[in-house]
Amino acid sequence: MATSLRPTARDILTMTSEDLRKNVSDLGQDPKSMSKTERQTWLIERVVPSEAAFAVEMPSMPSFVDKLTPELQLQYYCKKEEK
Repeated sequence: MATSLRPTARDILTMTSEDLRKNVSDLGQDPKSMSKTERQTWLIERVVPSEAAFAVEMPSMPSFVDKLTPELQLQYYCKKEEK
């Protein structure tokens, strides 16, 4: 397995049953009643960031906007969307 703190999906899919059992247990889940596939699925759902998390694009904010109150920031973006 890779030495990173968070395993990748590839790491999880290539782990031995014992490694899977240890990782699931380390995250607070009892792995005894789980099959190898269930352990892999459980780990992937909890430790691998989804692609959607990387797809979110934050709008660029002019430097003066962050100095405005939240209400004025909202007005700024509403007006900007109207254009």
